[in-house]
Amino acid sequence: MKLVEHQDNLNLKSPTRIRVVILGSGNIGTDLAIRMMNDERFEVRAVVGRRVDSPGLMLASSSGLNTFSNGLSEFLQSELEFDLAFDATSAIEHGTHWLEVKRLGKTMIDLTPSKLGESMVPILIGKHPSFSMLTTSKEAINYSMVTCGGQSSAGILFALSSASQGVTRVEISSSIASKSAGPATRRNIDNYIAATEELAIKISGVPSAKAILVLNPAEPPVMMRTTVTVCAQSLSMGCANELLEVVENEMRSFVPGFRIVVPAHSEVAGVYSSTAIVEGSGFYLPSYAGNLDVINAAAVQTAWMHMRVN
Repeated sequence: MKLVEHQDNLNLKSPTRIRVVILGSGNIGTDLAIRMMNDERFEVRAVVGRRVDSPGLMLASSSGLNTFSNGLSEFLQSELEFDLAFDATSAIEHGTHWLEVKRLGKTMIDLTPSKLGESMVPILIGKHPSFSMLTTSKEAINYSMVTCGGQSSAGILFALSSASQGVTRVEISSSIASKSAGPATRRNIDNYIAATEELAIKISGVPSAKAILVLNPAEPPVMMRTTVTVCAQSLSMGCANELLEVVENEMRSFVPGFRIVVPAHSEVAGVYSSTAIVEGSGFYLPSYAGNLDVINAAAVQTAWMHMRVN
C-alpha cells in the first residue's frame, strides 16, 4: 500500500533549475533559503525582508544572495525573473503578497496559516479525494502548506482514518520547542489552530476537529512531537500500522527526521492514537526545530512536484 507514487514513476517533465524568491527573513524564511541554496534543483534569486539589520537578511547577503529590505514591492521593482514565490511572513501579510504575485501570473507557496490557498500535503497527492492531483493550470496557483502540525499529522490521520470505521472525533496535538517559534509563529497561533483543524476535517470527514499547539520552554529544547487521536467505532490495528509504516517511509523521503515513535494503539475503547517526532535537518536552526523542517521540506517538495508537471 503506497500513499504516494514514487516520483520516478510519474510522467513528469524535468525542469531546469527553478528560480525562487523567498518572502520573509525570519526563522522559516532563513531556513528555507539555506535549504534551497544546498539543493541543486533550485536557484534562490532573492530573499525579501523588512529590516536591513535582520539576522536572516544579513546571512542571506553574506551568502551572496540578492536581498531586499523594503518588502515585496521593492523586489518587484528590481524586475528579477522568478518562477515561484515562497511566503514565509505572516497570515496577515499573505493576502497582499498573493495579489501581487497573482498579478504576475506566478505560483505562490504559502507557509503561513492564512488558509487563502489550496491546501497542499505532498504525501496525500493522488491518494485522498481532497488532494487528487497537482494542477497543470497555466494560471497563478496559491498552494497553502497549512501548518507544521498539519504536515506532521496528515499522513498519520489518513492512516488511522483509513483503517477505521465510523470516525466521529479527531484531535491533533503538537508540542514544539519554544525557541523554534519566532514572532510570526506566535502572532499566528489562532490562525494555526484554525488551519490545522480545517485540514483535519478535510482528511477525516468529521464535522469538527481539535488542534492543540504547545510551545514548550524546556531546557534542553524538545523535538517536535505530534500525536493524532481519533474516536471511531472500530479500527484495524494491523491495517493502521501497515499504513503508518508506509507513511513514515514516504515522509522520510523528503523529511529525513520524521519518525513514528508510537504506533497505532488504544488505551480506551473506541479511542485510537499514534505519535511522531520530527528532528530538524539543521539547515539554519538546531535539530530540535523539526516544526520548521517539516513545513519547509513539504514546501520544497511541492515546488518540485508542481514545476515537474508545468
